[in-house]
Amino acid sequence: MIPFLQRIADIYFDRHADSMADYCFVFPNKRSATFFRHFLGLHARTGSPLIEPEVTTISDFIADFSDYAVASRYDLLFTLYNLYNGLSPQIEEFDRFVFWGDMLLSDFNDVDRYMSDASQLFRNLKNYKEINSDYLTPRQKEIINKYWGAQIPLDNIDRFWTHLDNPREPHTNRESFMRLWEILEPLYRQFRESLSKRGLCYSGMQYREVAEKFAAMTHDDIPYRRIIMVGFNVLSISELSIFSRLHEMGIADFYWDYSFPEELRTDNMATHFIRRYVKLFPSLYDIAEEENIGLPEIEVIGIPSNVGQVKYTGRLLERMVADGRIANPENAIDTAVVLPSEDLFIELLHSLPSSIPSVNITMGYPMKLTPAAALMRSVMTMHLKARKIRGSWCFFYEDVCDVLANPLLARIAPEVCEDIRKTISRNRMFSIPADELRNTWPTVENIFYPVDDLHSGTEVFDYTLQLVSFLEQELKTLQSADKNATIDQSPDDIPADSDFMLPPEEAETPAPIALEVGFLSRYRQSVEQLRDTASRYRVNMRESTFFHMIRSVVDAETVSFTGEPLKGLQIMGILETRALNFDNLIILSMNERIFPKRQFTRSFIPNILRRCFGMATMEFQECIFAYYFYRMISAAQNVTLIYDTRTEALNSGDMSRYIYQLMHHYPQSHMKMMSAAFSLPAPTPVNDIAIAKDEKLMEVIESYRAVDGTRRYLSPSAINTYISCPLRFCLHYLRGLKDEGEVTDYMDESTFGSVLHQVAEYSYNHLRGSREEVTVSEEMLDQMANDTVGLEKLITSAINRYFNRLPNLNDTGNPDDEYINPTPLNGEARVLADIMLIQMKQLFQLEKKRVPFTFIHAERKFTTAIPLSPDLSVNLRGVIDRIDRRKGIIEIIDYKTGSDNLKVANLRHLFTPVNSSTEHHKAILQLFLYCNALHMDMRYDGPIKPTLFRFRKLKTEKDIPEVVINNSTLSDYRELNDEVLGELAERLAPLFDPTIPFSPTPHPANCRFCNYKSICGQNI
Repeated sequence: MIPFLQRIADIYFDRHADSMADYCFVFPNKRSATFFRHFLGLHARTGSPLIEPEVTTISDFIADFSDYAVASRYDLLFTLYNLYNGLSPQIEEFDRFVFWGDMLLSDFNDVDRYMSDASQLFRNLKNYKEINSDYLTPRQKEIINKYWGAQIPLDNIDRFWTHLDNPREPHTNRESFMRLWEILEPLYRQFRESLSKRGLCYSGMQYREVAEKFAAMTHDDIPYRRIIMVGFNVLSISELSIFSRLHEMGIADFYWDYSFPEELRTDNMATHFIRRYVKLFPSLYDIAEEENIGLPEIEVIGIPSNVGQVKYTGRLLERMVADGRIANPENAIDTAVVLPSEDLFIELLHSLPSSIPSVNITMGYPMKLTPAAALMRSVMTMHLKARKIRGSWCFFYEDVCDVLANPLLARIAPEVCEDIRKTISRNRMFSIPADELRNTWPTVENIFYPVDDLHSGTEVFDYTLQLVSFLEQELKTLQSADKNATIDQSPDDIPADSDFMLPPEEAETPAPIALEVGFLSRYRQSVEQLRDTASRYRVNMRESTFFHMIRSVVDAETVSFTGEPLKGLQIMGILETRALNFDNLIILSMNERIFPKRQFTRSFIPNILRRCFGMATMEFQECIFAYYFYRMISAAQNVTLIYDTRTEALNSGDMSRYIYQLMHHYPQSHMKMMSAAFSLPAPTPVNDIAIAKDEKLMEVIESYRAVDGTRRYLSPSAINTYISCPLRFCLHYLRGLKDEGEVTDYMDESTFGSVLHQVAEYSYNHLRGSREEVTVSEEMLDQMANDTVGLEKLITSAINRYFNRLPNLNDTGNPDDEYINPTPLNGEARVLADIMLIQMKQLFQLEKKRVPFTFIHAERKFTTAIPLSPDLSVNLRGVIDRIDRRKGIIEIIDYKTGSDNLKVANLRHLFTPVNSSTEHHKAILQLFLYCNALHMDMRYDGPIKPTLFRFRKLKTEKDIPEVVINNSTLSDYRELNDEVLGELAERLAPLFDPTIPFSPTPHPANCRFCNYKSICGQNI
């Protein structure tokens, strides 16, 4: 098939080669204009004389006839804001206005582009009953009816207004709605006047101006002998008016890309408008091909992944080169990959085959998807949430981590980013001083420089520009050393509407540095433009305004690429395909809501009112995208449609409606449906995952034995871990895969327990003073419980130690120094401190039931060896929470913040779960180990009673809790110690057996809070 643009070039060269200098060819976009020049130039290469005609786009054509220049988005937005405040009875904060200012700009643009009567459209709603369908002039009705192809439903307009009389509609909503519409008409009028006085306009205003100007023009006012309109689809009313006037003058020619197969020409939304245009604006010459080849070969591929789509595309391109469908892989200009969703762009670049040496990208990549924009958004959020603590600016840890996680920053300073993350996690830092970040890690000090006054636009602008410049410079330094990141053209010189041809060696690099430099350069230009415009309009910015404006600008920006547009595999967006033809077409993301996109109407003008005034509606968009799709595939020979089959999250897994239409409405289409799947090995069963004990591992294990030589020590927690899951024990204690602990903005149970342990320790140590031991009376307990100020000081210091990670102000170099830091608490810490105060008082009240008792030690450290059997003794060390003596019996007291069960039905339940939903009785087994450790370490052979205090149950405990085993209260550990040690020896013996590997637990309850679930694959 001869391409549509080539047919026009051929016929005009054949018939008008000598007079082409007086002709103007107008196209919908620059890409189609470029390809037309290429086809026209093919004749010049044959030696035939040719004077090139004027070749332009519709927007440039309109601008040439306009007396005004299109203003920047910033000028438009700030002008509109100032005018709005002049009309509104209340001054609107710019922070709020900017969120819907763009919507007003869009509506005003549509009003003019579709030449609607603004005074009627924005009529005061208080007089809404006066509005009727008689305001349209016969000329307006004629144009609108031509546009829609049917009589507009004028009766519907009355139904629109009746909702305002609905008594069920909230009164405040009706008032707000009407007050807004009262302002719209004068705001629209003053907005246009203000712009025109300065020689400025917006796009729709320019189109309306030129359309009205053309209505009074004659042939003599047009500088061309003939104007040829090529490749248009859906026209606005202003465009329709211009086309009609040119047609009436007899100087226009029109060519509509209507080479659809016969079966698509009727009863298809794609041709709804163009069928009418073909009759209204016929072509001078017949360029239709003699043979109608029908629909092409179509493959539909379902793949359950976005990455899978681009990887499949890479393989498909390789096959197309191998089987000859791509005739010239050195210049695969006959093949296009179309991306309805830009999200796949970077992944696609990484997936292109080496057999295609050049690629031309004819689509813009949204800056909002780049690491540069993501980093700036994270930095903005960090600053907006920064707070002054004790006179110094501090950033919230989550915001800092978000900044550090950005791949752009990780590329610049990977070691620094990792070091900061580890420091935050290790020290459990929640509020991180900006000074500390800058002084400790000067490499990234520009990022963490605090902005003292976020209300000052100057400060915020200066900081942002300094940061972007810093990032640019750092990346350029890396770029000079990166042989894979060279671009012939400097990113600073990349024009906004040009394209960049990316060689495959750069496409294979992960996010080429030069591209990121270009993104940052565009970002910097946007910030500078915003700064200058805000200063010129004297708009005062509040703390969130500037950051929101930058985000809005970034979301709307696209960065194009420069290069040779007529060479290489074409990677395109949907809009860039207009009027172009390709033999091979691959369209990705062929899912419903992606292509066509789900339509969201961001407008103050209701859809029914838009239709009545001849403005674009949602149905209008449906027709446009249907035309794009069917026009694309009609001109191709081989079409591959790829869609994502996943149904998770927001993905529906539904094919695009266009695929369904081809299947059901056009059964004669040659379609092949396929599903692609990943070839993945079956997961290893959990029971098969094990770590064998090699010689090096056994050397470490043997050091736990109580023998001479290198010693390692088991703790009660380590023993409990081994009993729960040998694999977890190996990973944590032998392989060293220790969880650094995720920093959270709440106090977890472990930290809560550490705080209470310290408060209890210091409380009893203060009571004992310098004595070896102290006998505690009821009066002493009352004194401690009533000393609220003293308890609050202890709690504050403990929270600052374990939760806020603040330094010890009583540090003399002795590790046994009491920790003191009275920094006031706030937020959740303050609330939890009140809860802890209550719990400590409850503890003292409960302990009054034990008096008199003698307090001996708190947080007693021990290191000893415990004989478990004649063949096995192990090294053990740990810390006993408290040691008392009561009624002549030593009591080992362990504090728990959980709800551990004190009753054990069977001794074996100390080592095995009672059922599938529980774990073994860890707390009581731990108490037995403490008792044995005390017996060995202190050479004490008397009775020892294990006792457990559960802080969570202090309020409901009516008496001192007792440990019960086999329905008997345990008053002396020696009663069951031999059985416990025998069972423990049996459980630990496999640890020292080199033939028994470390295997995962068979009890799912043990995995509930395990940090290694992702490694072993255990399903909970």
